This record gives sequence, structure tokens and C-alpha cells, in this order.
Amino acid sequence: GELDRRLTLARLVAAWAKSPVSAPLVVGGPASTLALASDLARLMDDMVTRGVGWEALDGLVPDQLDKYWQHSLEFLRIARQAWPAHLEEIGKIEPAARRDLLIEAEARRLTTHHDGPVIAAGSTGSMPATAKFLHAVAALPQGAVVLPGLDTALDDDAWQLIGGVRDAQGKLIQPPASNHPQFAMQALLHRLGIRRGDVERLSAPAAHGRDVLVSEAMRPSNATAEWHRRLAEPDIADKISRSMKNLAVIEAANPEMEALAIAVALREARHLDRTAALVTPDRALARRVMAALGRWNLAFDDSGGDALMDTSGGIFARLAAEAVAKQLEPPTLLALLEHPLCRLGGAPGAFTDAVEALELALLRGTRPQAGSGGLARDFDRFRTELSRLQRRETSSLHASEPRTRLRDRQLDRAQSLIAALQTALSPLESLSCSNAYDFAELAKRHRDVLSELSRDRHGVALAFEGHHGLALASAFDDLLGRQAQSGLLVQISDYPEVFQTAFGDRMVRRPEAASAPLRIYGPLEARLTETDRVIIGGLVEGVWPPAPRVDPWLSRPMRHELGLDLPERRIGLSAHDFAQLLGTDDVILSHAAKVGGAPSVASRFLHRLEAVAGEERWKAAKAAGEKYVRFANELDSPAKVEPIPQPAPKPPRATRPLKLSVTAIEDWLRDPYTIYAKYILKLAPLDPVDMPLSAADRGSAIHDALGEFTQTFSATLPDNVALALRGIGEKYFEPLMERPEARALWWPRFQRIAAWFAGWEIARRENVGAIDAEIRGEIPILLDHERRFVLSAVADRIEHRHDGTFAILDYKTGQPPTGKQVRMGLSPQLTLEAAILREGGFEGIAAGASVSELVYVRLSGNNPPGEQKVLELKIKPGDQPQSPDAAADYARQELEKLIRKFEDESQAYTSLNLSMWSSRYGTYDDLARIKEWSAAGGLGIEEW
Repeated sequence: GELDRRLTLARLVAAWAKSPVSAPLVVGGPASTLALASDLARLMDDMVTRGVGWEALDGLVPDQLDKYWQHSLEFLRIARQAWPAHLEEIGKIEPAARRDLLIEAEARRLTTHHDGPVIAAGSTGSMPATAKFLHAVAALPQGAVVLPGLDTALDDDAWQLIGGVRDAQGKLIQPPASNHPQFAMQALLHRLGIRRGDVERLSAPAAHGRDVLVSEAMRPSNATAEWHRRLAEPDIADKISRSMKNLAVIEAANPEMEALAIAVALREARHLDRTAALVTPDRALARRVMAALGRWNLAFDDSGGDALMDTSGGIFARLAAEAVAKQLEPPTLLALLEHPLCRLGGAPGAFTDAVEALELALLRGTRPQAGSGGLARDFDRFRTELSRLQRRETSSLHASEPRTRLRDRQLDRAQSLIAALQTALSPLESLSCSNAYDFAELAKRHRDVLSELSRDRHGVALAFEGHHGLALASAFDDLLGRQAQSGLLVQISDYPEVFQTAFGDRMVRRPEAASAPLRIYGPLEARLTETDRVIIGGLVEGVWPPAPRVDPWLSRPMRHELGLDLPERRIGLSAHDFAQLLGTDDVILSHAAKVGGAPSVASRFLHRLEAVAGEERWKAAKAAGEKYVRFANELDSPAKVEPIPQPAPKPPRATRPLKLSVTAIEDWLRDPYTIYAKYILKLAPLDPVDMPLSAADRGSAIHDALGEFTQTFSATLPDNVALALRGIGEKYFEPLMERPEARALWWPRFQRIAAWFAGWEIARRENVGAIDAEIRGEIPILLDHERRFVLSAVADRIEHRHDGTFAILDYKTGQPPTGKQVRMGLSPQLTLEAAILREGGFEGIAAGASVSELVYVRLSGNNPPGEQKVLELKIKPGDQPQSPDAAADYARQELEKLIRKFEDESQAYTSLNLSMWSSRYGTYDDLARIKEWSAAGGLGIEEW
């Protein structure tokens, strides 16, 4: 089979790759080798199909040309020598050669042993063997060749240009137009020795006259100068006008809208009791149209099929392989567990709650250990830590984490899920990641894994059921059915890509819905059908026509010299399909202005039609198509658009929080809705799946290291401050060092911070008597109705200065607030900590104490590594700075006003009270639906 051939060629390529000459050409892993083998097989088919011998390569590349091409020809010895030797050894021939021999044998049979009528219809004779067969049929006494869509309207001069122009000596002076839709038939007629005018027409020209429109639109590019004269002829102008009457053009904004407009046009045809078909090579567009037709439960037949790797079974197989190859990284593992084919012996949805518990416990946040074994160990550790937390013992978990709310029943289910997963994945997970194995051996184990993962409660492996499942099983059978070894060595990490490369080009056809009046075709299937309405979709460059395939071995001039098809031959085939489809009475052409978010280029076929039709006729065609876009837009458009009001929850006083930290006060000022969601609704955000390390992780490690250092050496500094700090820092950075960014960036930055901090700390302590680090404090604020509000804080550092005053310092790894922002009350963290200190809220500090400095210490690890910023509390440069004591008293007064304001049940917890933070993204912004109500304006501004 074809897979056997590709694998054998891959073995030959891999063997050749070990030679020194291979270095410029063969790179990458086994998937690249297999892809290279596929390209080589395609070239071999081209050579056989065109009857070109490999000896024609001799002397093709002069020695003075680029050495790359010399390497290419050296590589092609695989096809010239190694492959024929292999075929002779196993007693087989090339598939293309076998096909040609069968065609030749049939031609001989008809010539010598057949007396009745023979009709060959629908072929353009694009392959030499087919052309010979058609020649033989045409020569039979009762033989007839029916040509599909022969252009009889094109003038003779232009017709001759399609085949190229030669001088008197027969030398080609103008190359043939291989991108023309009539190229193959022109060559066939030339081979048969028949003039175009002698071909008999089987039916009268269609009433719509579109043959003239198509003929002129597809005129060879070096003959388009005739447009000016021919389009002015009354007869031609009249035929073009008639041909445009039932032709509409849909111009959609994007593929989604294009698909919906096409679905509307198909529904219209169904409403009119007519048959209709969408014809497009774009399978993504076809799938969108199928989804849109589901709105109205319209039956349709899709003959285009799907790539095996895009089917449910193919996706499941790929996810299983990737999960093992990536050692169960959380995103891939979750996608696998949530796939509908993943059953692990249960009913549909039987372990949904187990997956949710596993996700919450381990897969959100930092990544667990690799593999199912690491997952099991981390889960056991999590349960142990959770038990400690529940017994109020020291635990690495915090009660505020959402995962601590999981119950024993949920955890038991999750543990059973991990055990089942270990069993199912063991055929692949038991292999060493560092060793290479035969592709067939890995595929066999992969199939076993899929069987276990998809086995339902009745013991049926669902991955191999249904027409998609049977196609997946067939793919494995093709690889494993005939030989135990493939000869291609693959590591586990490379296996998913090799699997994708090996089976990615397989197509799976859907079960035929023969009675459906609506059809979705690819261009090939559409050649054999007829419907009342045809919609040609996806008319953009790269689809209509497809992008020319690049030959990695032979350049365009080389292919031309050898007599192989040029890359633009595919353009001619696509143009022929397009021209044939335009023969339908009712035609709709559609394209999207943007594809993938980027502007698209409309198909050259559309541009040619527009040029021939003329401005007025083309406008009319676009107007006819506009109604489908308009209907599509109106399907989901509300009758009236009204912005929602800004959420303004007003919970009862009894539910409003009576204890907040100074950092929460900043949230309260900026975005009261955050307080409502976090402390009243008690909603905690979940960590992202497979959460990457963030600035918060770096900041926590630095804060913890500095806090422990200051607590340990609060009285006397060590001899080597930097060394001692680095030693403490290693403990807090150690859990992060598995991540490359922490090892390569964060730890070197911390070392620079430690060096800077050592000098700063020594100088700072000259005026300091004692230091409190990570010290907790709180003060009560008495309210009406015997209610009591508690303001709390954890100060990074409080210094007892020799003059009897205190300094409050806060470490920042990011950009700290400015003195102006603190003075205005926008960032009151330090001023509120000072207020707590002045009221005796910190242990060991009496009420009435004075604060002489508020300091932010920025620790970036860059240049400079650290920076001390003593706050100057003033709004304008010329103002007299406010003293820290005065700022603390003012912050305390304003806070009490804020608290009393929200004691009123009529006061709502609105979003974004401070407009300067309206551009930032908050944790609860989606819940507050900010983008919906703020689109019409209305952001509030409220400052102290």
C-alpha cells in the first residue's frame, strides 16, 4: 500500500541521511524524514506518469550551479537506484506504472477484441496514458470521445496561444498556458490530430449564454488585449448581459458570515423546492456551512469528507499520543479526559465530577510532576496537606484556596480516575523517553491505549466504532496488518508528530444521504453532478485556485526541461472546474474580505469575471448577493440594541464586610465591586490551567526571603550580608527552579538584589535601633449600631529609629506608587499602616507614636538592582510636603468616611470608581460585565 511505500522510502531517506552529503538537506526528526519520503514519492509518480526516465536527470544541473541542486540530484539516487532495487527484490512495480499498464491493456483489448460502441466521456486526457487510451477509443469504428466543456467560443488565435507558439524551426518561442482551463483538451486534440472546429457539439448552447462569458473571462493573458474589441460586439455584449441575470456575488466580511450567507442561500433553494450544492475545496468553510444549516435542521449530503485527524476519533488518538509524549501536561490531559470518547470503563459523563476535582486539585496552578505516576504522587501529597489543614495543623495549603473545599467523596473519585488513567496509559508510559522504538511498535501500543481509554461499561472500545472509528482502525491495520516492523525509529516525544504525518492525509467520507436535496461537494465530486443552484464558495487566492505546490527537489525550469507538469498546472485544473460550474443556470459566487483576521485576496477568477462583465453588470450581481449577507446579519441581530446598566449591587448591611486589610482598601477605592464579589459573594478566582510563573511568584519569593532575613538578623547583621541573604533566597527560589525562566532570569536578578541590599542594609541600620519584619497589626473603628470595623495589615518592615520615630517600608518588585498618588489617597497602603501604628495597632509600639518616613524599596534586579524611594507627599512640585503623621491621620479619617458611606444599604458596590484604573484588567471585571456597560460611557470618577 501507499503507507508501506512511504515507510520504505523513509527508511532509505534515513539511511542516506547518515552520509555527509545529506547535511544540507535532511534536518529534523523522523516526522521530517517521513514528510520528505512523501515528497519523493510524489516526484516518482510524476516521473512515471509523464514517462520521464531517471536518466534524464544526468547533466540537468551544470557543475557551476548551486551545490544545493547537486545535493538534490545526489539525494534522488534513492528513487533512481535504491527504490528500483527494492521493488525488484520484493517483486512489485510502481503504483503509477501499474495504473498505466492497466490503461494500455484496456486500450489493446478494445482495439483487438471489441466490436460494439465505446464511449469515453468526461476525461480531458491530462495524463499521457489516458490520452493514449482516448486516442485508441477515438480510432475505433464505433468509438466516441466526449470532451467536457470544450471552449468553442474562443477565437482561433487565442486558442493557438494555449498550446504555446513555435517558430518555423519548431522551437518554442512562447510557452504554453498550462494555467488555462482548456490546456489539457487543446493538447489532447493536438495529439489526436483533430481540429477544434471538427468536434461535434452534442447539444445546443445554453440559453443563459454563459459559455461566452467564461470563454472571455478565461482568455489567455497574452490575448486579453482583444477584450476591448470583442466585448464591444453587440452579439457578445448581449450574451454576457443574459449570462449575468442569474449570477449573484456574495461579499462577506469574514468566513463566518460567508458561511451563514451561503446557508441562507441553500435554505432559500430548499424553500423553492429546488436542489442546490455548495462547491468548495475549503473544508473549514464547508464545516461552518454544515453547522449553520443545523439551525433549521436541513438535511444535506457532504461528499467532501474530513481529514482523519480532524474527526472525533482522530482528535482523540492525537490527544492520547500527545498526553503521553508531553508527560501529561495539564492542558492536553484535560482535553483528553473531557473528550466524549474517553470513558475508562464508565457511562457517558460518569467521571465528570472526578475530572473537575482533579482539575481543581492539581491541574490548575503550577504544573504537577510528570506522568501519571507523578500525578498520583502529587495527589497523595495534596490529600495529606489538606488533612493537615482540616486538623488546623501547619500546611502548605491556605484556607482561601478554592481546592481546599473539595470533599472526600470527590477526592476519592479523582484518585480512582488517576489509577484508571495509569492503567490505560501504561503501554506507552512504560517505555523509556530516551530510547527510540519502531514506529509500528509504538502504534500497536497506541492502539491498546486508545482501546482502554475509550472502553465503555459494556467493554466496547468506542474509538474504533462508527464510520470515523472504522477509518481510524483501518489506519492502524494498514500499518500493523502486514509487518511487525516499519523500520522507522521514533522516540516517544516525536511519536505524535510522526503519527500525524503518517495519517494526516487520509480522508473519511460521511455516510451518503442520497435523498438530501442539499449537497456539499469538493470540486472533484462536483464534476459528476447536476443541481438547480450552485454556490461556489471560498473564492480567494490559495483556495480557488489552490496555491502551487513547491517541488523541494526540482526547480520550475528543471521540471519544464524534463517534461513534467509545472506547478501552475493545478491552476488550470481549478480554472476548468470553476468554468464548468458556471454552466449551471443559477450560480452564486462567494468570498470573504478577511480570512484569519487578515485581508484576503479575491480569486483571480472573480477579477476576470468582473473585468469581462463590466461595472454595471457586476454591481447588479453584487446587489443580488447582498440580500443573503443582509439576511445572515439579521439572523442574530436584536431588534433593538440597548446597553445594560452598570451593576450596582446593594447587599444588606449584615452581609457587608467588617474586616479588611489595607491592600483591600485600595481595591475598595478603585473598584468597590471587587469587595462585593470577594468578601460578600465569597467568590475566589481559580488559577489558570498549567499556570506559568508570574511576577507574583517572583515577588513572593523575594518578599519571603527578605522577611526571613530581617527577622533572623533583626538585632545584628551577619559578617557577609549578601551571602546570608542568597542562602535564605535559595530556599524560597528552589521550588521555582524547575522553570527555565526562574533559573535563567529570576535567580540571577535576586543575586544582584542581594548584593545591592547588603550595602543598603548596612547603611540603613546606622540610624535604626530595632526592626520588625512581616509584623501584623490591626485597629478597630467603631460604627453605629454597636458595629465594629477592623482594619488589618502585615507590614513588610517597621524600623525603630534612634530619634524615637518610626519608618514604614514596603518592598516592591514592580513600579511603586508615587508620592502624588499616596498624597491624593489613591494608594493608601503605607498611610493606613502608619495610622495603625499611630493607634498602637502593632505589637510593641505604643499609641501616639510618630512616623517620620514612608519608604518604598523597589527591587527589580535590573539596573539599578534596587532603589530606595522616600515618599514626598505633595501633589504639585512646588507644594510643601505633607508629613507622614498628617497623611496617616487624613487617611484614617477618609477611611472612616468610606466605611460609614457603605454602612448605608442604599450605597451600591459599583465598578471602576476611579477612572485612572479603567484600562487595567481586574479579577472580577468579567463578572461585572464592564465591557458591556462601559462601551456607552459612564465610568464613574470618585476620589478621596
